[in-house]
Amino acid sequence: MSHPTPRSLAEIVTDGAIARADADAAFAAFLGRCEGVEFNRDGERMQVRFHRQSRSDVDASGAVVAEIHAGEWTWCSDVATDAAARFGISELTGTQPAGDSLFAAARTIHGCRPGFLAPMPGGETAVVCLDPPLPLGDTRTALITAAATPGILDDLPRALSGFAAIRGLDVRVESGIWSFSDGTSVRVRNGRLHDIIGGLDIDQIRSDAVLTSSESQMYLDAVLPGAVSTADPLRGLITLRTPDGTETSVKGVVLATITNDTWTWGWADPYISSAPGTAPCHLIREFGRRQGIPVFISPTVPLPLARDLDLVSASKPVLGRWYHTTVNLNPETWAIMIFADDSLVLPPSTIHTVSAVIDTIIDDRMPDRISAQRAVEAYSRFRGLGHEIQTGPPPSLVLNTVDGTVNVHFSTDDRVVRIGID
Repeated sequence: MSHPTPRSLAEIVTDGAIARADADAAFAAFLGRCEGVEFNRDGERMQVRFHRQSRSDVDASGAVVAEIHAGEWTWCSDVATDAAARFGISELTGTQPAGDSLFAAARTIHGCRPGFLAPMPGGETAVVCLDPPLPLGDTRTALITAAATPGILDDLPRALSGFAAIRGLDVRVESGIWSFSDGTSVRVRNGRLHDIIGGLDIDQIRSDAVLTSSESQMYLDAVLPGAVSTADPLRGLITLRTPDGTETSVKGVVLATITNDTWTWGWADPYISSAPGTAPCHLIREFGRRQGIPVFISPTVPLPLARDLDLVSASKPVLGRWYHTTVNLNPETWAIMIFADDSLVLPPSTIHTVSAVIDTIIDDRMPDRISAQRAVEAYSRFRGLGHEIQTGPPPSLVLNTVDGTVNVHFSTDDRVVRIGID
């Protein structure tokens, strides 16, 4: 597919969103820990020295593409002048009110290179775009980096086609799958980057987790009925107190905080991300990067989407902790905490408990985009039920419990339609 010509400053910003994020991440990884930056201007050229901790300095050069003075941005780039004429975008020429969009657009039209705002002795600020060659991530790495950068994928189709054009890649779109000519593919759903194909996707993880998570919560409610939770989120300490005064203390992980309609991963919440009680949550982001799961590596997620994807349950197999509770931190913020404890070990499976657990996904109770057969097989493996597949059509699974067997029947469209007990 061909990329449409940009007709506004916003479209230029969108066109370079993925490539800019990748350039920043790749250059930051190349530099390592930087203690300071030194600028030395010579006309429209800038020499830049990066001072690194315990390593030799890095020297680079770049072009001064604009100047900022008293809040006014003035272009001094022939590339910008040419782009203004070709695209008919007036903001790319002359003097404009300074802003982040102009800086992003400047970087886009100058090859999406790393950009810097360099304070000058005369009081102006020089806008610098570094010269190539500079390190870049491969396509998959670039897309994962973009998924972790808040706000840059608001117009995802344009951002993807713009990235393909910048990288010189052909791209084909079919049934929501964007296939790049280098072999990388991504799935777009409801205007969002759903997964980067090549690892597990979020729906597979949800399928694997849904039944074990359900049974764990059933057991927690049975052992500590009506329990109310209080917590020290910084240390990850949770106290569960029932109405009759029974208390149980467990060690947990702050999975996420919720304020208004925003889910913020614990690893991204600036107030708790470095606290001991949040440390294991960073495994969510690492797992998301390895598997290409955008929702695990985006710092924030709209709460309706977090609920739709059941991120609480989906996180449990990653962290190996199957119980969760909600704690009120302040009038505006709640924390989701997940935990495990030696006092909360699931008892041996019986036909009645297994049937009750699987009943949570029977017929219209099955969450959207869950594979019922995958869910039952994953649950059986976790509980050591030694299931046997009865070929169909449609197929069924026989699960062996301590007191009998449970026969789970599926429909041809992968839904649980009947549960038999022997």
